Amino acid sequence: MANAELKLAPTAPVSFEQEYAIGKFLSMEARLLDEERYPDWLELLTEDIRYQIPVAISTYRRARQGSTTLKPLFIIDDGFPGLKQRADREATGLVWLNDPATRHLRIITNIEVETTDTPNEFLVRSKFMIFRGRRDKDIASHAGWREDILRQTPQGWRIARRVVHLIERVVMDKNLNMFF
Repeated sequence: MANAELKLAPTAPVSFEQEYAIGKFLSMEARLLDEERYPDWLELLTEDIRYQIPVAISTYRRARQGSTTLKPLFIIDDGFPGLKQRADREATGLVWLNDPATRHLRIITNIEVETTDTPNEFLVRSKFMIFRGRRDKDIASHAGWREDILRQTPQGWRIARRVVHLIERVVMDKNLNMFF
């Protein structure tokens, strides 16, 4: 997600109260996901959300950004209907992968908030670690950073866009059956 794409307004400061509220919102979101409260999590999304996990492209430093003709590829590129379908599937309790229940632990940190040219929308960057434990010895972890667009609505903060960047080029986990 390039700065030009978001049309940032670098001169508009973000208040301490807004930054604090956004940090609390992201912590609460992580807790909802850790507790597998997917219907509650879906309520934190806008109907027009775009949720993407791009495939990391490894190039040499001498290959300048923009010099490649490769189109972005995504591991996940979903809107609200796709996310709801995934969440509803988890809520059935019939996903063999999560029986017995998978344990998740999300750590969200390094939260940075910037204004955008769109009123009541903020660019929020954060770092994350997700640990997932299944059965006795199946433990996996993922780290990376996220670029979110959070929208302030009368109902509270809502996620309008999320781009998840995993640090691993090749995902060695058995699956990415989780929300970041």
